[in-house]
Amino acid sequence: MTRIHLVDPDDPDADPKARELLLRIRENGGWDPNVLRALANHPDRLESFLHLGAQSAPRTYLSPDQNELAYLTASVANDCHY
Repeated sequence: MTRIHLVDPDDPDADPKARELLLRIRENGGWDPNVLRALANHPDRLESFLHLGAQSAPRTYLSPDQNELAYLTASVANDCHY
């Protein structure tokens, strides 16, 4: 089965733009989801995706920990296994 390479922002051989974007994500939220690490194989697309997310994301006053708790609560309530 083919697997998509996940870009590691700590890898000095990774694309510099991809590393910069992933490190910025990590600084803002404390973690970098695998879907974004996979999208980092195409840094321009990752940048566009992040811009789109910033424009469409609802503004919230929740901390990152509170956001994570809300996501996990919704996952448990809806019997999600991911």
